Amino acid sequence: MTPVARLSSMILGLASFGVARGLAAANREVVPGPGLPSLAELGITSADLYNMGRPVESSMSDTSFTSQYGAKCGPDGDAYVDVDDIIACYHYLRRLNQNCVVPDNHKPSYFCVAGAGKVTGQSVTPHSTSSPCRNVAKTVLWTIDHCTRPDRTVAGVGKAWGNGDLLVGSFNKDYTLH
Repeated sequence: MTPVARLSSMILGLASFGVARGLAAANREVVPGPGLPSLAELGITSADLYNMGRPVESSMSDTSFTSQYGAKCGPDGDAYVDVDDIIACYHYLRRLNQNCVVPDNHKPSYFCVAGAGKVTGQSVTPHSTSSPCRNVAKTVLWTIDHCTRPDRTVAGVGKAWGNGDLLVGSFNKDYTLH
């Protein structure tokens, strides 16, 4: 095989990988949580959210977020999920110009389900609480930036940026925080 033929085969193989990844993303659905706008209302599709890729902005680089908001990775292996699912939820939540609300009595709620992943919320007090969805997205971004493992899976939990009463989790959708 000539060098040109090898190069052509390699380019074709890489292009096929990109197409296959795009097809996989196109088959995953993003489902907003209760009371949040649909993708149609935002004029966006699940594929759009997946194709946005890893956020270019960085989460808080200093350690104050970890100590102030109790952010941590995990908490165990069953919680981890494909990072692309959590990134799709991040992009959805970042677009919202409203509050993400959780019920009282420590009842968990979800803000977004994407593929096998979910972003959840829970009040750490007996009272309902809320935070701007963009602030919830900041906590999700912290998890993406600090908790993604080499196998491209991620899981983490922390209090919403600016609201120490709202616990935000980024997990496998079948995982229950204990």
